[in-house]
Amino acid sequence: MSLGQRIGGPISSILVRSRRRDKVDLVLKMAFLSLQVVDLVLTALAARYGWIELNPVMKASMDSTYKMAIFKFVIPVAISFFVPGRWLIPAILLLLMVVGWNVKELIMLAF
Repeated sequence: MSLGQRIGGPISSILVRSRRRDKVDLVLKMAFLSLQVVDLVLTALAARYGWIELNPVMKASMDSTYKMAIFKFVIPVAISFFVPGRWLIPAILLLLMVVGWNVKELIMLAF
């Protein structure tokens, strides 16, 4: 076995694992941001039909679309830029529950 093969083997396996981890991080970050956008759309839809916002931070920003966009999209983009994707898994799970709750409530209130 040559010196290049001894060095190249471990380096190539590290690079393959790194690429796989980067893909998983990208998927997790995109899921996080997609759920934030869905939550923003559902919040705007509910506010348009006159339903009250239960989140006190969002309730204070309901008067301006820009404030809502900052809280629901700009800040999450900054978070996903600095935080590794695997650290976003609890936030993704929480957002899934919030979006599910919002969809359930909108369906219940619509009928």
